[in-house]
Amino acid sequence: MRKVQKYEAKEITVYFDAARCIHAGKCVHGLPHVFQTDVKGPWIYPGAADVNSLARLIETCPSGALRYEMRNNTEQAPAINTISVEKDGPLTIHANYTLDAMKPDSPRTTLCRCGNSKIKPYCDGSHAEIQFTDSGEVAAFNPNEKQETGNVDIKPLKDGPLYLVGPHHLCDAHGCTARVCTTSALCRCGASKNKPWCDGTHTSIGFKSE
Repeated sequence: MRKVQKYEAKEITVYFDAARCIHAGKCVHGLPHVFQTDVKGPWIYPGAADVNSLARLIETCPSGALRYEMRNNTEQAPAINTISVEKDGPLTIHANYTLDAMKPDSPRTTLCRCGNSKIKPYCDGSHAEIQFTDSGEVAAFNPNEKQETGNVDIKPLKDGPLYLVGPHHLCDAHGCTARVCTTSALCRCGASKNKPWCDGTHTSIGFKSE
């Protein structure tokens, strides 16, 4: 069980899951007086900023490692579910989603596609350690098709891909919508020759994951 850090102020509580942090740096660059990486022990000081500004900054954390709770202000899932393929990195999710039918604590997360994360299906930054490479390009198919709203369920198939069911936009590394989907099977073993799609290579390389 991973330990989630909890930091409380009068009007806001901030949670930090270190295992899911991919070091995007938006927090420390955005509010360095709140997120102080050069100190020992507690490093988040939620009382050092306007709570609304802090909440908006936390909502830019791509991995969902940071989230917040406020009495009168809660983070809302976006109207359009986006699955973004990051260059040399994970899938970034910003969506009204469930993971294996379970509702998450944040509409933001990053999911492993290099095959080496120790906390699958989440990304833990292992793509950088193994020097995973992929352009993040996705060939445009139907980017202008109207998208329905609703929940997308992301199901990590045992020893296989991520299977997505429900409305979602698949975006390239530049943030451009390439495909409007209702189902997708996306590689998470890191070896597909047709990334971001699964091509069955997980079977031939003996990929293992629940």
